[in-house]
Amino acid sequence: MTTNKQEVLESEIKQTKLQVEIIPFILLLIALFALSITGILVKFSLSEMTINVTLFNRSWIAAAIFGLWNGFYQLRSQQLDEPLIPQQKYQARDYALLLGASLAYMLGRLLWTWSLTQTSIANANVLGGLSPVFTTLGAWLIFKQLFDRKFLIGMLLAILGAAVLGLDDLLVSKHSLVGDLAALGCAGLYAITYLILEYLQSKFSVETVLMWRCVVGTLLTLPLVLIYEDQVFPISLSSWLIVFSLAVVCEALGHGLTVYSLKSFSSTFVLIVFLLDPVIAATLAWILFSEKLSFLNLVGFAVIIGGIYLAKTGKGADKKNSPDFTPIEEKDLTPAEPSS
Repeated sequence: MTTNKQEVLESEIKQTKLQVEIIPFILLLIALFALSITGILVKFSLSEMTINVTLFNRSWIAAAIFGLWNGFYQLRSQQLDEPLIPQQKYQARDYALLLGASLAYMLGRLLWTWSLTQTSIANANVLGGLSPVFTTLGAWLIFKQLFDRKFLIGMLLAILGAAVLGLDDLLVSKHSLVGDLAALGCAGLYAITYLILEYLQSKFSVETVLMWRCVVGTLLTLPLVLIYEDQVFPISLSSWLIVFSLAVVCEALGHGLTVYSLKSFSSTFVLIVFLLDPVIAATLAWILFSEKLSFLNLVGFAVIIGGIYLAKTGKGADKKNSPDFTPIEEKDLTPAEPSS
């Protein structure tokens, strides 16, 4: 009898661990894979339309998808006794933060694209990959989140591995201060985005957050398309398929699972995992385009994976390891009464 109870208890522990740790990490890897093919799809799209047209159509299609998704959940909530999405009392600050996160992300994306015209790809990748450093600092200052030595070492190793991937280009590139600062600014904007989303994920649903982001992206790119482009929408079936794939795979699946993962992982750990993006991109290029992988590439891959493993097993990756995720201004700062 005791043996059966122990077996049942062990089974429940394994199932809980699967739901809390393994499945969310697998979903995060799926998000990473979905986002890593963005460059390939964009490369195909540029043969038929400009980047402005691509971004505009990708944004409005994704906004429509998230709008329908949100409407479906609202309809289901009305038919059930208990709503699928818990009702929240939103404040003006919540909407301001949501708008700020959307603007920061879109401006970071535009700044990243512009930095590639001012500095080398290697410099842009290395400096743009410093987002985890900014999120670590922000999470410590704002959320009072604690990170142990193992997590910090893992983060630094992952960043170092990403730098190793572009070491050849770094050694021969001509540094451009303006382009480097733009890439660094992109890293800062992405860090701001994920820190805000980490706070808002308990207030807004995933589809609401991403619908706002895509609407902002549509409004920002529409003037560029109307002023500088001859076409607004794709003109062929293949180009429609490309932008639809970008909206469904990259925005809906990739970014949707990314925002969802912030319920389980800290924003810093999510951005550390995203340092694997060049690993997946290089592997896909090796499979699809027969591009060779150098020994330096393999070393960089190993260092990034090792860093992610250390960060995952350290204190600071999971939400459960954070003692307090309430912003400083919302905490009770009233001093405690002195004990008698």
